[in-house]
Amino acid sequence: MGAERTLLVVNPAAGAGRAGRVLSRVLEELKPWGEFEIAVTRAGEDRPAERIVREAVASGVTRIAVLGGDGTASQALNGLRQPDGSIAAVQLGLIPAGTGRDFARTIGISRKPVDAARHLAHGATARIIDVGQIELSDGSVRLFLNIASFGVTARIAHALEEYPQLKRHAGALAFGLATVRAGLNYAPDLVEARVDAHTPESGPVAAMAIANGAWFGGGMHVAPTARIDDGRFEVVRFGDIARSDFVVSLPLVYKGTHYAHPKVTVSQGADVFAAPAGGAGARAVEIEADGEIVGRLPARFTVRPAAVTLLT
Repeated sequence: MGAERTLLVVNPAAGAGRAGRVLSRVLEELKPWGEFEIAVTRAGEDRPAERIVREAVASGVTRIAVLGGDGTASQALNGLRQPDGSIAAVQLGLIPAGTGRDFARTIGISRKPVDAARHLAHGATARIIDVGQIELSDGSVRLFLNIASFGVTARIAHALEEYPQLKRHAGALAFGLATVRAGLNYAPDLVEARVDAHTPESGPVAAMAIANGAWFGGGMHVAPTARIDDGRFEVVRFGDIARSDFVVSLPLVYKGTHYAHPKVTVSQGADVFAAPAGGAGARAVEIEADGEIVGRLPARFTVRPAAVTLLT
């Protein structure tokens, strides 16, 4: 058996440059790891962390740490996916430095990157977690660590991708601003969704979250009872919510008390299929996963249980 090799993947632009600013301090905290390799993502490249991790796994790296946002971590996860669909047996450690840093809330690590790096080097333990998988109609597959969703939540993610300066200048507040803006202009989509072998349900959907983790969108506690190691998703469906009620009810989602809302339904399952139900003229329903647009409905979402070793 060869010696263990460690790689640190750095997205210096994450968190409006937060990752780049703390890099030297993070490297100091990681000194107990001894020698390790460093790879820095390049601006303008599509999903650079995914390529970096895929190449690192092929070269024999056995432990990967990611200094960046939730999107960078998600790219790293997809880099672990092998051509045969398996997930490489590589330990993954996260040093959250992005804008939302929502997955850190779920796994219980510090949202401060220097503190997270110190814990990673001195006291992290290996935890086996589930991940989500999305199969799109064109045959492509994407993995996600935290949450996939569609509806107004995907339109929020789309807006943040289209106007990256909003995240650079407004930070975490950008999620709230984009959410309010989307809420003032949204209309529910007609969607048919099935959870496991239950009867499909068709109707208007403001948003649906297929949750492995509990938080997204810069602190929205959208799936408060979701667990990342129970072999199932928490599926949160926001139905035909009026435009005015959407904005008024938004604080409930941040508090995690929205399950009492009459237009919110919750179920659990390991296999979710969703497709547009609005006919040939209906608008496309985009899907976001870990904050990035990955495709559109129809799609199948499945749990891959005990798929990744995460250092927490």
